[in-house]
Amino acid sequence: TALAPASGANGFEDSAINGGDRTAVGVGGGVCQVSTTVFRAALEGGFPFLERHNHGYVVSWYGDPGFDATIYTPYVDLRFLNDTDAHLLIQPVVDSAEGVLSFRFYGTKPDRVVEIGEAVYEDVKQPGAPIYQEDASLEAGQIKQVEWAKEGLTATVIRKVTENGVTREDPIRSVYRPWNAMFLYGPGTVIPGVTDVEEPTPAPTAEASAGGDG
Repeated sequence: TALAPASGANGFEDSAINGGDRTAVGVGGGVCQVSTTVFRAALEGGFPFLERHNHGYVVSWYGDPGFDATIYTPYVDLRFLNDTDAHLLIQPVVDSAEGVLSFRFYGTKPDRVVEIGEAVYEDVKQPGAPIYQEDASLEAGQIKQVEWAKEGLTATVIRKVTENGVTREDPIRSVYRPWNAMFLYGPGTVIPGVTDVEEPTPAPTAEASAGGDG
């Protein structure tokens, strides 16, 4: 199955997306909640992955790094192989009252055992200094934090799938870049101890946000 291109005409709404060096609001933001949930279900089911991309930086609301999947049509996608001998029905279930999305996989259950190890974190990199950027919509003296610092790292998850007496190991690797804290300030604001500030920049475009960090 496939998602239609992210547009208002196709029913997508505005939400958070990654716009280069900061989070922005764009059409189709938040759709990665869908891909991450499907990814975890397919991971537990032992299905081989044909394409999977992690977010560019660690997104805290997806839990432990290494278990997320980003999509943004038509740039990056999530694809896995139904390697069973039967059809596979994927049914989404939305509980609006509880704010919960789940996916149910229906098919002929294969005779396999799936073991998923904990993520191993390596090559941890500290974020850089906070970024300060002038914002004409703020008043003098007003400072607003819009990004929070996150470490960069490499996460590796090992999945073992045993079927018909044969065990295969699937290493799933995710590389996240460091993410700097960012503050916006009103014109004329004096920021103690800070001499290096950025000039105002235009809002990210949908194309610049193609990383799909929603």
